[in-house]
Amino acid sequence: MKRRTLLGAAAGTAIGVLDWLSFFRRVGVPGTSKSLGLAEAAAQGMGEPRFLIYWFQEGGWDSYSMFSPVDTPNHALLTIPAGTLAPSPTWSNQIYRPRGYGPALGSALAPRTHAATGITYGYLADDGAELLPDMAVVSSHLGNTFHSGGRWDYHYGKYASYTPLTAQRRPTERTVMQAFCEAYGSGFPLSHVSWHRWLSDGELEEANYPEGTGYYEKLGPAFAHTIYGRTPTEMRNRLALLGNVTSAARNARVRAYTEDLHTNFLRDKTGESARAFDSAVRIYKQLNGSSGVVVNPAAMFTDMALRTEFGVTAANEATNSTSVNGNPARSKDSPSVNAQALMTYELMTKGLSVGFWIENRQIRGYDTHQDRRGIMTSRGQSDQKTRLRDDLWTPLKALVAKLKATPYGTSGKSYWDLTTIVLASEMGRTIQGDVAPILASSDPDATKYTKIMEQDCCQHWRVNSVAFLGGNVQGGKQYGRVGTSSLEGIPIRLTDGSLDPAYNPVTGVLNGTKDPNSVITNAGNVYATALQLSGINPTGKGLNTAPPMPFIKKP
Repeated sequence: MKRRTLLGAAAGTAIGVLDWLSFFRRVGVPGTSKSLGLAEAAAQGMGEPRFLIYWFQEGGWDSYSMFSPVDTPNHALLTIPAGTLAPSPTWSNQIYRPRGYGPALGSALAPRTHAATGITYGYLADDGAELLPDMAVVSSHLGNTFHSGGRWDYHYGKYASYTPLTAQRRPTERTVMQAFCEAYGSGFPLSHVSWHRWLSDGELEEANYPEGTGYYEKLGPAFAHTIYGRTPTEMRNRLALLGNVTSAARNARVRAYTEDLHTNFLRDKTGESARAFDSAVRIYKQLNGSSGVVVNPAAMFTDMALRTEFGVTAANEATNSTSVNGNPARSKDSPSVNAQALMTYELMTKGLSVGFWIENRQIRGYDTHQDRRGIMTSRGQSDQKTRLRDDLWTPLKALVAKLKATPYGTSGKSYWDLTTIVLASEMGRTIQGDVAPILASSDPDATKYTKIMEQDCCQHWRVNSVAFLGGNVQGGKQYGRVGTSSLEGIPIRLTDGSLDPAYNPVTGVLNGTKDPNSVITNAGNVYATALQLSGINPTGKGLNTAPPMPFIKKP
């Protein structure tokens, strides 16, 4: 390719990263070390890398037994004669906790307080208690009672005006991971890897969500687009293909004819083509070992010591194919979470990726709907502890330990110092069921009783929680709580995270005038906080308008 041909192409339209890599494959990297250095200096870099991990429990965890802890009776232990319409307490006032939860203040599953930090948490967090000194827990948090809506909120944040999920995504919209990778992803071959592809498996018919609607993976620059992580085998194949793009150019001579790259091509130093050139050069150097790290795709995720540390077996690399509501599971072609965590660690430390969305493989595993009859028969709600141990705590502890122990180059920092981790689920679960509409109906008593027994008392619920970990997180802190009487989150002040004094700090009952500046946080606040913890000003990133929680960040 003649220089004037190359420059002519640049004048006509922006040259993308893959265009540059293809050019490198054919003729080698143009320019001398001088011009390459110029490109790297001219491009808008962010200095030190940052890493962002969303660790998501799809389906809705029991937040009352997690990070929104509250001690209550378990009326599932009552023996009530069949046909009774007015037991004591009444059906609407009965509270149902997981199996094994006994009387208030006496159950082994009641909330407990961490001795070193003072954080109060539910038994579902027992297996992660050792991480609490590194964790900022937000117990006054609002979930969404619609699966796809909740997932959409955690991806896109909260907007001033509602944008239908079925609408075409606007050019300025960004998921939190796209916004993060737009800032930090340039120069990483697979900057944004998610083990999630659609809003909600099986619930949304593909025909109703064409390209560009719902969760849209192609917003922002190409290097910030979502790459579906899939299995270790699939990722090795992808990396091998990336290597092939540059393999033919490994011994190509450096083109001296672009010695005047500065005056001709990089006149617009912050233009798309210049930034794409810089990104492609760094990717090229990475794949060819020039960056000091040699990536052998065939060896990725196969190290036996690492697999042992993350507890990964061949079975963990298999996928889970489930049908929900008669529709195929379109985005669960993924390994178990411990395999995702291992892949995250290697992709991160090999300089291949910076943003990750990890989530449980099983569809609706936490969507533990149960009718009142089943709850009374089982003497309690479904217990999510084993699932959370496998999908969250065990692999998370392994990843945190590895990040803390792995230095980032010669910076004097570890990967943990540069990483932010968000723990979330789209919703909580109910522990009650209101029967007033049933009793007010004109149905015969026998029909009313049947409807009461069939009522779902573990539905999607707004009372939720979220937690943050990482190098910039002020760990060992808890913000907000759930009232023992209201069973609702108590609003907190966004300035410092303190409880609104108008609410009784124990019962949650409003005793005065609510502070107009206090809120129950939502997914938009999480979006903004995740970016702020990563060193990004969240204002104007995507369309999210919710402010960050500044008290989460270390002072």
